[in-house]
Amino acid sequence: MTEIVGPTTVRSFGFNIPCRRFLIRANVTHDRRLPVVDEFVLRALKLCEDVPVRRLATYFGFSVAETEKVMGDLMAAGLVIVDGDNARLHPSAHEHFRGSEDGAPQIVEVDSWVERLWFDLVSRNMAAPDRARMVRSHLIDIRPSDMARDLPASYAMKAFEQNFAEYLRRVRRMRNPNRFALYSVSESIAERFGSLVFRMEEELVFDSEPHLRPNLLTIEAEEMPRFTKLATAMLDAYRGLNWMSSSATALAEFSGLSGESTVTDAYGGSARFDLGRWLSLNPDKMPPNRRNLVGASYIHRNVNSLVDLIDDLSKSPPSVDLAKEHEIVWYRPGGSGWGCSPELQEAIQSIKFALRRKFGKGPIRTKLICPSVSRRDHPERFKNLFDEGFFAPAGFLSPAVEIVHIPEVATLMLVNVALSASVEIPVGFASTAAQPLERAARKLARVDVKFDEIWKGERREEDELLPSPPEVDDNSDD
Repeated sequence: MTEIVGPTTVRSFGFNIPCRRFLIRANVTHDRRLPVVDEFVLRALKLCEDVPVRRLATYFGFSVAETEKVMGDLMAAGLVIVDGDNARLHPSAHEHFRGSEDGAPQIVEVDSWVERLWFDLVSRNMAAPDRARMVRSHLIDIRPSDMARDLPASYAMKAFEQNFAEYLRRVRRMRNPNRFALYSVSESIAERFGSLVFRMEEELVFDSEPHLRPNLLTIEAEEMPRFTKLATAMLDAYRGLNWMSSSATALAEFSGLSGESTVTDAYGGSARFDLGRWLSLNPDKMPPNRRNLVGASYIHRNVNSLVDLIDDLSKSPPSVDLAKEHEIVWYRPGGSGWGCSPELQEAIQSIKFALRRKFGKGPIRTKLICPSVSRRDHPERFKNLFDEGFFAPAGFLSPAVEIVHIPEVATLMLVNVALSASVEIPVGFASTAAQPLERAARKLARVDVKFDEIWKGERREEDELLPSPPEVDDNSDD
């Protein structure tokens, strides 16, 4: 990254939205075009009204057997009447030309659909499942509305009937929903409770002053009036999160670990960090084994920068044994807002895949190190993402600093900086250079011995499955 242009994502979040699933049985109509030969025979009959069958055969080049087959099929379908030697459209066949933009006759078919539809229990609207299967224990929980928990099956049926086009577009994600129309709904059955994940991003915007703006990705602008209750609940939870403030100690420790002073230099002796100046002091890809990072470590843009550096390694470092177990050691910053995002799990997976591409399918262990101030932030909620968890002793490293260290491969370092009195964001870099790797290795050496263990999983990396197909939460409160 060399400059900030327009709104820039600096953090991401995920919310566990309470929902209930309903089974809907419906009959749906859709238009279908006829076979080409049948279509053109009908078009000819519509233009000419009454045509000798022999003339039709000559015009289309049909043999006697082909003529009998085509006319027999159209008569059986109730589309054509043959009276003596002449053929004409059945009166009902004219209906198939109505509403056709290109003049082609359309056949309407009725299909039976069995749909499982989720409604959120805050705003009582249809909800689309996230396509990714994910761990949810580290995300932000939203409480259901008391009245919404009693959502009846009749409500789901009526909502499906009134918002069928929206269901096709938002939930089924159809590009051409107008092809379908709802004919009838025969049954609606209330099934289990569960939760769906709604995503949100925090964007950095520069107007007269820098400010942070939430972006509710899952709720489109035109739908906001109907989702007001849910949006309000999500924004209230988001505003309740906290972060570690920037400090002189954090900046000094970051400079010592990174071996550079550009972050401190970008303050220029003032209380505000000059993001543009910092980017100019660090031209992107100069050196080629370094990338500037702005925002949370696990957002897609920053993880992609780290993964690109791993992929760009010309060859395996000679000191790396391809058969040995690799580690991802993650020293997280303090604050309740860190890691409350589906992108944290996706970041871990992306880094693992990059390591496998470079070093083969050896085992990879993940270790999370929490600063002492994070004891009150329920660090065990990350237990399903990291194989091991530890508390660092007080004074080990500023909780406004973050390190992701992959021994002998790559490292990522961030520190919180103050853009204004009310706006702070992480900035830093990813690198595969030897010196940052050596400094991170010295700082995070012998984690198992020096730090207090929170958990230690027995899961072996070689037994870990690749990402599963999309799935929604099956937890039931029934």
